[in-house]
Amino acid sequence: MTSPVIRIVAAGELAEGGAATFVFRDANGLLRDGFVVRFRGVIHAYLNCCPHQPLSLDYGDGDFFTREGDLLLCRNHGALFEPETGQCVAGPCYGASLRVLPVHEEDGWICFDASVCPPQPDLE
Repeated sequence: MTSPVIRIVAAGELAEGGAATFVFRDANGLLRDGFVVRFRGVIHAYLNCCPHQPLSLDYGDGDFFTREGDLLLCRNHGALFEPETGQCVAGPCYGASLRVLPVHEEDGWICFDASVCPPQPDLE
C-alpha cells in the first residue's frame, strides 16, 4: 500500500505569488486536481475546481493569480477568489468558496495528506 502523503513541491521553490499543482485520489477513489499557492508568505491549497462549474481554474498551465497578483482567477468565467480563504469575491459564483485542501510542510517539502482530506462531492 502506498502512502497517502504527496510531496507537491520543495518549500523553497514555491516563491511568493507562485503556484504548484498536484493530482490525488479522493475518498471515492477518483482522481482530483489540487493546487497550492504562496500568498503573503503563507501556503494555501485548494481543489482545482471552480464552484460555478466543475472546471479547473487554470488552463492547465498552473497560472492562478490575476495580473496584479492579489486574487485567484478562474480563467473560464472570470470568477475572483481571495487567496487566503478561497472565498469568491466577484463573478458568477460570488459568495461561494473553493474547497480547502489540507497541506503541511515536512522535511522541506509542501505535502498533501489525502487520508485527512474530507470527502469531495461528485463533481463529474
